[in-house]
Amino acid sequence: MDYDLIVIGGGPAGYVGAIRAAQLGKKVVCVEMERAGGTCLNWGCIPTKALLKSAEVKVMTTHLESYGLTLDGSVGFDFAKVMSRSRGVSDQMAKGVEYLFKSKKIDYVVGKAQIQADKKVVVTGTDGKTQTLTGKAILVCTGAKARKLPGVEVDGVKVMTSREALAIKSLPKSVAVLGAGAIGAEFSYFFNAFGAKVTLIEMLPEILPIEDTEISQFLKRTFTKSGIDVHTDTKVEKTEVHAKGVKLTLAGGKTVEADALLVAIGLEANTDGLLAPGLKLETDRGYLKTNERYETSAKGIYAAGDIIGPPWLAHVASHEAIEAVEGLFVPGKQPHKVTVFPGCTYCQPQVASIGLTERAAKEK
Repeated sequence: MDYDLIVIGGGPAGYVGAIRAAQLGKKVVCVEMERAGGTCLNWGCIPTKALLKSAEVKVMTTHLESYGLTLDGSVGFDFAKVMSRSRGVSDQMAKGVEYLFKSKKIDYVVGKAQIQADKKVVVTGTDGKTQTLTGKAILVCTGAKARKLPGVEVDGVKVMTSREALAIKSLPKSVAVLGAGAIGAEFSYFFNAFGAKVTLIEMLPEILPIEDTEISQFLKRTFTKSGIDVHTDTKVEKTEVHAKGVKLTLAGGKTVEADALLVAIGLEANTDGLLAPGLKLETDRGYLKTNERYETSAKGIYAAGDIIGPPWLAHVASHEAIEAVEGLFVPGKQPHKVTVFPGCTYCQPQVASIGLTERAAKEK
């Protein structure tokens, strides 16, 4: 075997797991489809937080007098530079991960990995060339991807997921945000802060539905006060994309028109092309099922992070990967499965929680 561990995916689960295995003296290779850092560092948590920081500073300038400060004239902004700063932050962090790979003597391969029935991993590079990797164990950390709206094509201009929203060059005058979880709430705050007309639509009774009801209602009032048009307990019956933007028909007949639609209706497992014909792994709602040692239904193939299901959180993914790797290579180690974890939403006001909500406690 060429490697002690083949890691597929270079996000917060994959790169952290690879580094931990290297620290334990193992020979490791990490295969990443795009760039080290995965979705989180390149197209998720990190660039989003960079945008939110710009939005927070922008909003702060409208309240300078309350701090005893004055500013002559209004504060303008260059939206393209706001977006460029976000990409720059991501690039810097991705380079940092690549440096860590090099310093820890971890082999780093860019390409699309597919696990064969014989447990070999075939990697297809961007040039179409393939190479075959062999290892004693495989750790799958391919994560999750944005769930798309059935029948509605994502074009990156009129219809976006969070990924496309991180690459736009100009600010839409109006944005409809479908889904009020953490991603929908954060982007609603961001677009509103820079002057876009934002309509936030959630089919469940509250925005941030996994948070305590009191907190969700407080945030809704704050969003509404800031100019965001919030619709909860509302289903979208029809979505139309036309030359000038989108038109949403809500339950009850009301319509919402906007220049752009951001689809933030959740995530789904990223398993496209992962398994060769003849190899099947047991799944639950599309996510890989693992035992108490993070091993899948196939011996020698392990999984950690978003690919094994929610919570879709970077710190949880990193913890799971470390536990999986130590369970593999540290004698006597019993891996720990995450059951209680902190979660945060970085709009303003920021929301953070851990443990049971009042609602969940009553249900139990």
